[in-house]
Formats: sequence, structure tokens, C-alpha cells
Amino acid sequence: MEEKNKKLVYDIKLSSVAPGKITGENKLYNLKGIDLAMKLHYIKALYFFTNPNYNNIINGSNSFISILELKKPMFDWLIAYFMVCGRVRSSFTEDRPTIKLNDAGIRIVEAKSDKTVEEWLAMEGYICNFQDQLVCEDDNGGLGPDLPFSPLVWLQVTWFKCGGISVGLSWAHILGDAFSASEFMNMLGQYMQGSPGQSLTSHHQQPKIICLQDPPQPEYPPPNTTREPVSVKRVNPVGSHWVIPSTNCKIGTFTFNLSPKQVDQLHSRVHGSKMNDNNSTSPCFEVITTIMWKSIAKIRKDLDTNVVTICRPRTTKRHKIVPYNGQVIGTVEVTFSVSSADPMELIQLVVENVVDESDMVEELVNKEMGKHDFVVYGANLTFVDMEEANVYGFEIKGRRPRFASYTIGGIGDKGVIVLLPGPKNGIDGGNGNKLIMTFLPEDEIELLKSELKEEWCIG
Repeated sequence: MEEKNKKLVYDIKLSSVAPGKITGENKLYNLKGIDLAMKLHYIKALYFFTNPNYNNIINGSNSFISILELKKPMFDWLIAYFMVCGRVRSSFTEDRPTIKLNDAGIRIVEAKSDKTVEEWLAMEGYICNFQDQLVCEDDNGGLGPDLPFSPLVWLQVTWFKCGGISVGLSWAHILGDAFSASEFMNMLGQYMQGSPGQSLTSHHQQPKIICLQDPPQPEYPPPNTTREPVSVKRVNPVGSHWVIPSTNCKIGTFTFNLSPKQVDQLHSRVHGSKMNDNNSTSPCFEVITTIMWKSIAKIRKDLDTNVVTICRPRTTKRHKIVPYNGQVIGTVEVTFSVSSADPMELIQLVVENVVDESDMVEELVNKEMGKHDFVVYGANLTFVDMEEANVYGFEIKGRRPRFASYTIGGIGDKGVIVLLPGPKNGIDGGNGNKLIMTFLPEDEIELLKSELKEEWCIG
């Protein structure tokens, strides 16, 4: 694509926003082993909002929201989310990092674009080629090498000529999983509910309270503690620059939407004659996992596909909960050819035979602290379930996003598939559509597109 390297945003400004109340002196936020297992991974979210007064806009001179309206509620918002405003510190006496709660704040990026929201969304492969222009991060690609000065969260607001905006989030995965990141943004929308110019003190009598919760009990069979987890890959310690080491191949990306009718058709194809059996129905995630697993196994001639990692939330209830890594890191392992397997057999495995390795991962990271770092996403072919994530819950002035997406940074070369709720035919929220984000070695992308189209009528 000719525009691939073209800068589509300009007039970039940097600033920071800190909590409106001091957290305290010499306080630390201790990271668990499961948090540090995710230290090389980052979550990137992107929300597009259209301008309700587009017909009255001339050359983008009047957006429907100002930077002041966006920033002003953040001071109270960040009081509740004080941990995201800290900076990573490593002890001189041990190798275990912590977050120093020094109220250093989150980084804010402001930018402009001469394109409209619809022009952005119409660009082929924009998530692959251009998303990094709307979701800013540290120039070094991740935390470090100056860890004490690296923000854990970046927010980029881009104004378009139509008066619409995009809001991009870059979120260090050590803070929490994608459900926590989504709730973080949804809470910002709640803090913005006051009318323009209204004092935050009068609108919010006190900051909304968030709290810790007891982790839910595992729904999957307990792990075999006599073995090590196969869901993670060891890498040499990365030191103070927290980015994944170079992989063996370049990761490419493509996305596709499924309408409710297409989802029903895929259910029918997978379940076959058992479609009407009440015991055979399954969520869309399990159907998509089966189809993608089988298709990728065919492309790879069953190499590197006998073990897959399944990342699903233990609970989707994150409202007013401190961010945390609450995802199940599970695995499914087979001894047969996946490419020629009956889809119903794969469905059953994904439903009943996932082994929860989360505790094993926690134990391994704690045991090998300082000796190794780890890759989770893409260590095996990985499927991430965000089907029930409330990614359209982030509202600005009562408007839901025109389109929202979540991606993962720092992916291993086995690839990742993410299932998200899709847009509602172009306006304000999801209505049963599904969005599938695919991250695979570049040389597999076109092969997978062909396989999905020929075998499953997708594309």
C-alpha cells in the first residue's frame, strides 16, 4: 500500500495528567507473578466517535468535544485509578519489580488528522498499517529502557476534519487484562457525565470507589502440578527495556466482521445434525476457536498446532474493581491431526478439556524471577475471548463509539486470534455482530483468507 508509511496525523502535542489527590509517600503497588508473566505484553484500544453536528462543521474547526472537557474529569478519575499513575521500580536487593505510587501520571497525546472518521474506517488494513498513528506509545515500543520515567498508560486523542475524534489507549498488561482496561475507559466515560464547565466537586461529591475483590474459583479442571505450564515460553531476561525479543517472523494482521446471520450459519456448520441438541450449543468464541484452529492447522500441515492457549476471563464483572490480571491462561493439547478432526470434537475439547495453568504460571514466574522473562500471547497459537467485554461502554456526551477495537502488542510467532463484539451497522454499539482480530505470521495471512472463504464462506 502506497500510504503505508504516510503520516496521517500532525500537530502532535504531549502532556501528562496526574491524580487530583496525593496518593502518599513511599507507597508501592506489588505485582503478582501473573502480572509479571505479562510484562512484555501491551493492550491497545481504539475508539472512534462521530460528530453529531457534522453537517454544521466547516473544515473541522469545531469538534463536538474540547480537550478541556476531556482532561478535566481525569483528575478525579485518576484518584480512583492511582496505580496506573505510578512508575516501575526494581529493588537493589532483588529482581522483583514493583510500581512506585509516585503520582507521575499518564501521558496524554493530542493530534489532528485531515481525514474523517469514515475515511479512516474505510482504509483497507488500517488497523495493521495505521493504528499506531492513533494509539501512541513510548518511542521505544514499550516500558523502558528508563523504567522510572516510562508511563504505564498513554491516551491519544485525535481530532478529525469532520469534528469526530478517536481515543487510543496503550495499557501496560502488568496493570491488568483487557477487561480491566475496558472498564478503566468506561469509568472515564462516567466521570465525564457532568455538563461542560460544571465543577467536578459539585458533580462528583467524591471520587467513585473501586475496590479489590476475591478472585473467582476456577471453572476448569485443576492443573497437573507435576508438570510445568505449556502456555508460556521462556525468554532471556530483557533487562530494563520491556519488549519482546525479535521473533522468527514478522506478524501480519487482518480483521473481519461476522453478522448475527453469519454466526448462526457457522454454528450450524460446526454442530451439524446436533445443532438442535440443547447440550451441543456453545458460545461464539468456541465456534470461532474451532474454525480458526482447524483452518490454521491445515495451513501449517498440523505443525505447531497440537497445543493451543485459551485466554478467557474468570468473570466479566469488573465494574468499580481495581484492575488486575484475572484471565484464565488455559491450554488444550491433542495427539491427533487437528486439520482433519471433526469440528464437534474440537468444540468439546475447548468446552470441557481446557486445563487452567494460571496458578502454575504464577508459581513458575515467582520461582524464576530474574532468571527468565516470559511470553504468553503467541507462545502457542492463542485464542483470546473478549466476546462479553463491554468495549462499547465508553461514552462521550452520551454517545457510544462508532467503532471500537482491542489489540495486543508483543506477540510470539505462533499467532493470536481475538474475538470482540462488533459494531452495530455503523452506529453506536454492538448488536450481535462479532469482530475477529487475527495476528499471524505474514506469509500465513493470505492462505488463511483463502481457506476461510473456500471452506467456511467467510470473507
